[in-house]
Amino acid sequence: MTRTENAAGWLAAGMAALGGAIILLVLAPPPSANATPPESSQACLKCHPGVAEEWATSHHALAYENPEVRKLSQDFRNEECLACHAPRPVLGFAPGQRVLARQADRAMGVDCLSCHSRPEGGVATSSIRPDRTAACRPVHDPRLASVDTCGSCHNQHGTVDQWRASSPALRGKNCLGCHMPPVWREGGRQGRDHRFLAGHHLETLQQAVELRAGILDDDEWWVEIVNHGCAHNFPTDERSRAADVQVRWMDADGEWMAWEHLHRFRDPYRDELDLTNTQLPSGETWSHRGKRLREGRGEVRLLYRFQPFLPDEEALEIARQSING
Repeated sequence: MTRTENAAGWLAAGMAALGGAIILLVLAPPPSANATPPESSQACLKCHPGVAEEWATSHHALAYENPEVRKLSQDFRNEECLACHAPRPVLGFAPGQRVLARQADRAMGVDCLSCHSRPEGGVATSSIRPDRTAACRPVHDPRLASVDTCGSCHNQHGTVDQWRASSPALRGKNCLGCHMPPVWREGGRQGRDHRFLAGHHLETLQQAVELRAGILDDDEWWVEIVNHGCAHNFPTDERSRAADVQVRWMDADGEWMAWEHLHRFRDPYRDELDLTNTQLPSGETWSHRGKRLREGRGEVRLLYRFQPFLPDEEALEIARQSING
């Protein structure tokens, strides 16, 4: 055998071995999905600092420690509130089924494992190409993006039912489109915003509703609030939430008079028997006509309150519109 033939033989053998290795790699089962999930979400925070930073600013992270929640739940003496403010992993329950409260790490509120822990083992991710070599053995799990998964907690006040009744144009695919928009993180990886943008985020509120106002004639003016960008009622979920429409006028001396209350959007608590549900459904418009004051200048505004009794100074001003004389 010549030197050339010998080299060719070695090359062929090497290629065959490489091909066999590739086949074995392709056919070999992935790392076991039955990895034990982390015992605590603290372990998740170490490997995912970017997500952890976002989550730490969210109201999921504050769900158990939030003074507002503590007050409304009578420091969780109303144990019904615990299930959603310190829940067990939601994927361990049937879709849309009410979750149960966990005993450990309650101070972390709605933590990583509340949403990502899989009863089958490992953790769920929305990524279609998860890193299966990671310690937590992430698995693409479509349940993580399911509306029913969110609904296990967030349909207690009918939010998911409202979403299903909204128009397809507003509804989109699921809850994540509005509340967890795509973000880019270090290293060029795309993920979901874990701040869970909602009622505490002014820009999100401003995208949900629009305030319009103007003059009809010398004697009347008008105002409208349009739920044009929200696939559920406004405000929704928390019965403590309220949104108020107010108007004020300028007097003959050019001084602004006090704000006058026009309307409140809110779903009252069960024991508030003297109140009715005045939420603004998705796609609908509330309108009001009023008398102009001395044909002078006026303005109308929409305030969002986290508690109905909070003063104006502690509310979020979603919008303000001039009414010019």
